Amino acid sequence: MLAAEIIAIGSELLAPDRTDTNSLWLTDKLNRVGIDVKLKTIVGDDDARLEELIKDAVKRSRVVITTGGLGPTEDDITRKVVARALGRRLLLDENVLNEIRARFQSFGVTMPERNSRQAMVIDGAEVLPNPNGTAPGLYLEHEGCAIALFPGPPREMNPMFENHVRSRLEKLAGDLRFARRVLRVAGMGESAVDEKIAPIYTRYENPQTTILFNSSEIEIHLRAHGRTEADAEALLDDLSLKIEEALGNSVFSFRGETMEEVVGRRLSITGFTLAVAESCTGGLIAQRLTNVPGSSKYFIEGVVTYS
Repeated sequence: MLAAEIIAIGSELLAPDRTDTNSLWLTDKLNRVGIDVKLKTIVGDDDARLEELIKDAVKRSRVVITTGGLGPTEDDITRKVVARALGRRLLLDENVLNEIRARFQSFGVTMPERNSRQAMVIDGAEVLPNPNGTAPGLYLEHEGCAIALFPGPPREMNPMFENHVRSRLEKLAGDLRFARRVLRVAGMGESAVDEKIAPIYTRYENPQTTILFNSSEIEIHLRAHGRTEADAEALLDDLSLKIEEALGNSVFSFRGETMEEVVGRRLSITGFTLAVAESCTGGLIAQRLTNVPGSSKYFIEGVVTYS
């Protein structure tokens, strides 16, 4: 099983109002081709820390993906730091420079000289075209580690991964696929759930089990791998059945459905309709029920009589 890690680069990502959505998207894509993400890191625009992180990453992981830091400004340090960490030179690629210059010209603007930095390529790396921006990506292999450098904006990174990197990584991963499942439990606490099912899931190395508290529910996250997705799903079926036998009717969802989705499905099947009158909940129950597409078929009305 190939181990991967994702490094998000940029001091702005360490601010309390920013979320690294790239790593979530990449994790899903990597899992789909049979690669297991073992580590995610956010690092600011700090040369020394990033260099140390890259050196460690290429030693412990077979796939390393970075996002961000490929722009033209002083704080865009990814190219130079990765090159230094790998002991490789940075070389000016005239073809890339001409493409960047032409992109500016297509908008009727002269390219600022600072953008020539984006044409610097790590020795031995392949340039990944970026049709949606001026920052090309880079792909290279170093001592058995596949390394991909992407710009930070998702509208640039996503198609670059899909068009130029996904198929390469799929070949590296070989015959391995992942499947995931979320079981939802109501009416039991986290420790009570674990007490009942730990003797079951601890017997398995595959699937892996994680128990999480989420609002008023407990989530049991299962992840399996197999030669095909069907093989992985079969492993999840087996463990899910054993967990259901242990927890009984406390398990209300086996495919990650929310409580309101399960209630809505049952109402649709039975043909029953529903009306709610709320006080202290202030319309929350009606809001959750009507969040489900098609709820107008069974939800008749709701009133709030708060006093």
